[in-house]
Amino acid sequence: MSDLDCLTVDIVRPAGVRADAELPVYVWIYGGGFTAGGSADPRYNTSYLVNASVSIGKPIIAVSVNYRVGGWGFLASKEMQEDGSLNIGLFDQRLALRWIQENIQGFGGDSRKITIAGESAGAFSVGYHLVGFGGDNENLFRAAIMQSGSALGPAIQRVAGDYQDIYNNVTETAGCSRHKDTLQCLRHAKYETLFKAFAPFVVTPVLDGKFLAQLPSVSFKKNQVAKAAILIGSNTNEGTATFGPRGTLNTDKDTVRNLMRLYPDDPAQGCPFNTGEERFEQNGKQYKRGAAIAGDYVIHAGRRATTQYFTSLSHRHRQPVYSYRFDHAPWDDKEELVATEAPVSSTHYTEICFVFNQEPSASRKNSNWIGPHPEYSELSKLMSRSFISFIHDLDPNHHGIKGAPRWPEYRQGHENFVFKVNNSWVEKDDWRKPQLQYWEKIWSKLET
Repeated sequence: MSDLDCLTVDIVRPAGVRADAELPVYVWIYGGGFTAGGSADPRYNTSYLVNASVSIGKPIIAVSVNYRVGGWGFLASKEMQEDGSLNIGLFDQRLALRWIQENIQGFGGDSRKITIAGESAGAFSVGYHLVGFGGDNENLFRAAIMQSGSALGPAIQRVAGDYQDIYNNVTETAGCSRHKDTLQCLRHAKYETLFKAFAPFVVTPVLDGKFLAQLPSVSFKKNQVAKAAILIGSNTNEGTATFGPRGTLNTDKDTVRNLMRLYPDDPAQGCPFNTGEERFEQNGKQYKRGAAIAGDYVIHAGRRATTQYFTSLSHRHRQPVYSYRFDHAPWDDKEELVATEAPVSSTHYTEICFVFNQEPSASRKNSNWIGPHPEYSELSKLMSRSFISFIHDLDPNHHGIKGAPRWPEYRQGHENFVFKVNNSWVEKDDWRKPQLQYWEKIWSKLET
């Protein structure tokens, strides 16, 4: 096995599990902006989840899958489209799901009880498996967990335009531009050459005519979405992460006018929210305004639209739907590799360490972990066990923690469960209603 043979799965199961145990299965798809990540990342160690599942009498098996990212997984061009080689990273994920479906029983898992889960690009990926292939999920999963991402958002691109230019730049850098078959030349280039050629660019999934034949918003309109139980959520201050727009936006005057009305130059209404008149000008005078726009567009609007879609299905197709908002900052108000300068508040990725109960390791001490305070450990216990309960029972309330608020199904009153240290509660999902409704109205214009 060479260093480039990266398509592997990692399986963690309770000790002593028999092959006929038929345990529910949790499949983790990592994030990283479709440019980075790996199942070996210690921040995604699923051992705690498996151990916790046993301790509450709801044992599960956890599987982490690798897939190609960056140029290796998502380079796109007319040459690659003609070759049928678009969205390789998504096809890697699909292949892993098929392998799990065929083989997990040998590890004590139940192929009928698979939950796919992911955060950020991993959550967008989960969303694409819901709308992929016209909504045919091949019975590869019965439930989906999406943390800070969904099928709806800005990740989908088209081959023509910027992506063709990126491909042309890559072939030039790799010394392949003069070859008759530039794609074949790239396939024979050295790893180091390709790494250098891919490095300047961020590439994400595209419409490929097969996996993603149409925009996700169109799939939702046509009801071409896989039927599955849903647990989805976002973090209050998603927009403080560094995934805002770069360069000049081709936006019409009406859209600009509406955005300026919905997002006024008033720091008291900006993100991070509830921080008053402070502008955090070390990040730019319009930082809080831009962060509010980015968080709503990239994450929050898609979360709400997804919950409302699955809740609106007819009784025959309806599955349980649960929504959350994570509302607590890191213990030291810092987040590595994700957000701008502190304070980051409850930004993108903040909830990950609470789901995986991330403790410091020798190699990454104090890096994105839950912190030294007991109350943070209690929040982690509530969040992780709620997720385990959903994976096992399609209901997050069987966590065994006394005194915790009951997490209602979304259809009962359109409510979120809010995770916060010492004070988790249930809220009406009308937070930022005018802003999120506007994004939903212009999905088609945004080509999402």
